[in-house]
Amino acid sequence: MQIKPEQLSRQLAQQLLPAYLVAGDEPFQLGECVDAIRRTAREQGYLERQVFSTDTGIDWAGLYSEAQSLSLFGGRRIIEIRFGEKRPDKAASEVLVTLLNNPAPDTLMLITASKLDRRRDHNSQWVKALDKCGAVTEVWPVAATQLPRWAEARLRRSGLAATADALALLVERSEGNLLACAQEIDKLALLFPGATLEPSHVQQAVGNSSRFSPFDLTDALAAGDLPRALRILDTLRSEGVEAPVVLWALARDVRGLAALAAGQDPGRMPPQRARQLDQFARRLGQPALASALALCARTDQSIKGMGSGDPWQHLTSILLRLCGRALPKVMEAH
Repeated sequence: MQIKPEQLSRQLAQQLLPAYLVAGDEPFQLGECVDAIRRTAREQGYLERQVFSTDTGIDWAGLYSEAQSLSLFGGRRIIEIRFGEKRPDKAASEVLVTLLNNPAPDTLMLITASKLDRRRDHNSQWVKALDKCGAVTEVWPVAATQLPRWAEARLRRSGLAATADALALLVERSEGNLLACAQEIDKLALLFPGATLEPSHVQQAVGNSSRFSPFDLTDALAAGDLPRALRILDTLRSEGVEAPVVLWALARDVRGLAALAAGQDPGRMPPQRARQLDQFARRLGQPALASALALCARTDQSIKGMGSGDPWQHLTSILLRLCGRALPKVMEAH
């Protein structure tokens, strides 16, 4: 069966199924869903856990034998399989289908994976087998426009309410990071239990918790949100992130975008990220990306003292170029 993340707790309270697949590219929500399944399983006596990961390689014959054997301590156990971006080949899929068609007693199979592909994954035999005996939960990134609703629902579950201004302030302070937002809501629930939050409550309890990474810059630009990209850049600078680090991450993405725009391999860019940025690259086009690469080179010269100007101003010019905005004359590369 298909279960939405917000429905998972209710389903777990009713019945613990033999198998669960939690998939998606939003790590915080994926982690919460997996933790909820593990917690429910522990409460029902599943005290032993064995983890298999494609990162280190899986001996599928050994996994099958382990799943069919009795638990080491004779109790209930969780067999956890982590796929990440990888997927089982034909032989591995056959093992999974066999196990899922005949779930072993006192064994819970918990599988995590990156975002499911509609053609490749949903039509695969192992996903169909799991859907029949267990539950498939797909998590999706929360867009900036959806974050207020997400935060409001989480506040409500914590016994809190918030005025529109307080909610807007909370979202602004933790934008782009669900973990940061969730942590601040937990803090607010401890400080002001049962309260209707005002902006003063948020200002008192919540610092600037955005915790952005340089790679968030490209994601903001791909979404067409220049103000957010500029805010991320300002936050990184205020948090003491060095300009060379920001340039390294930004230049790496620009080179990958240029390759995608030219129909070439983007290099070591993870496949999921390449798929996300492909449309952005085509929208920008090769001339704009060539200009952005020239601006990256100019920024590098400025950082090394071989060129004029403020490196942070040059980084801003790269963001403007990637967003298709005209640069002020002072920012134009010579």
